[in-house]
Amino acid sequence: MTQSTSETGAQSGAPPAGKRKEFFSSWALWPLLALLTAFALSGTGEIPFHPDESTQLYMSRDFELLLSRPLSMSWMPEQAGGGRSHLRLVDAPLTRYLLGLGRSLAGLPALPTDWDWSKTWDQNQAAGALPDPRLLFAGRLTLTLLLPFSLLLIYQVGSRMHGTLTGLLAALLLGLNALILLHDRRAMAEAALTFGVLFALWSFLVGKRYPWLIGLGLAIAFNAKHTGLILLPVGLLAVVLSDSGRLPVKNLAWHRLVIDWGQLLVVFGLVTWLLNPFLWRQPVQAVEAAIVERQELQKRQQADYKRLLPDVALESPSQRLAALLANLYFAPSAFAEAGNYSRQTKDAELAYLATPGHNLLRGLLGGSIMFALNLIGIALACLRLRRAVPNERRAITILLLSSLVLVLGIFWLAPLPWQRYVIPLAPISCLWSAYAVTGFGKRLDSRIEESITTE
Repeated sequence: MTQSTSETGAQSGAPPAGKRKEFFSSWALWPLLALLTAFALSGTGEIPFHPDESTQLYMSRDFELLLSRPLSMSWMPEQAGGGRSHLRLVDAPLTRYLLGLGRSLAGLPALPTDWDWSKTWDQNQAAGALPDPRLLFAGRLTLTLLLPFSLLLIYQVGSRMHGTLTGLLAALLLGLNALILLHDRRAMAEAALTFGVLFALWSFLVGKRYPWLIGLGLAIAFNAKHTGLILLPVGLLAVVLSDSGRLPVKNLAWHRLVIDWGQLLVVFGLVTWLLNPFLWRQPVQAVEAAIVERQELQKRQQADYKRLLPDVALESPSQRLAALLANLYFAPSAFAEAGNYSRQTKDAELAYLATPGHNLLRGLLGGSIMFALNLIGIALACLRLRRAVPNERRAITILLLSSLVLVLGIFWLAPLPWQRYVIPLAPISCLWSAYAVTGFGKRLDSRIEESITTE
């Protein structure tokens, strides 16, 4: 009787084909991360300027205040009205601390003046609101250096979904994603948000026995950008979800659940408290002021958008869905949300788009491919959920839930059709695309091995 290839390999001492593939895939991670990071760093100085970079570099002075006089940042009723106090209420703090650390290591001071959108480019430059090239580069470099950590995290998440090949492909797609290459290399909140979302997803997968780790992941995502709070329900479920991806309703130890959830929420609250000194004197009033300030800001932004660009205002669910899909898959990289300073940034935008790789898989063709792969990946996950091994089943369940809450959250909460609002979905898109490709490949490998064994 003819021996199968698997039997022959076992007798000769060679590892099975699947194990060999996993071994070589894991070793391929480090050169891939190095190449993708080098590509991102090489173009950091070429990115067109965005005025919000000035705001973040201006607020980066909070880094020194956090280390020396944190109580000076505490919210007080008489501070209402604008300036740094307003920005502390409406913006998450992590990015400005990272920028402060980066420029401090470079020996550079914070930007002395915030950008004023009511003034011209020249007026802002004369007022000191346009950062000099060294400060801007130091800030961008600091946040771009988060990319290799984000790539490592998405590799870990993808590997738990479907093996190391899925993790590698997810990392490759994220490192070449046009949205990530633009928005995550500016001195703004998106790089920290991408890292925070991926850290939270990773913590959901590995932190079942360590609820504090899930609390930390959620805190990082939330303090990178308040959008990260959308993932809180998934984090709470991840504590309960068994390795088989099911809720142990009948055998649920409620006292243990209370302890675990309490641990998660305490770590989340403590980290958020420490990173937001504006809460320290009058926490309840400060939270109320933050909610009011954020609501007022969104109302002003929506009113301005309806007045200036009524055709693109998000008035209906269909318009919101169209904006979400366009920004995530099809629309070209958006260098600005308003055209106030398009004349000054036009040359930089053209040069950026001329660089190979900066607009990969965008437009009708590239976007359609990614959109189709996402749908296929989700469909495959749903079909294979019951047949997957326990750990994979749990990972897939968590990714499905995270995708759902992020899509619904951004769909309902994003008040404007700004491309950077969909950044939390970019890693999710890369994961499902990788799952679709490697899922089909693995199925084909299995059929080939079955046919050889049969022969």
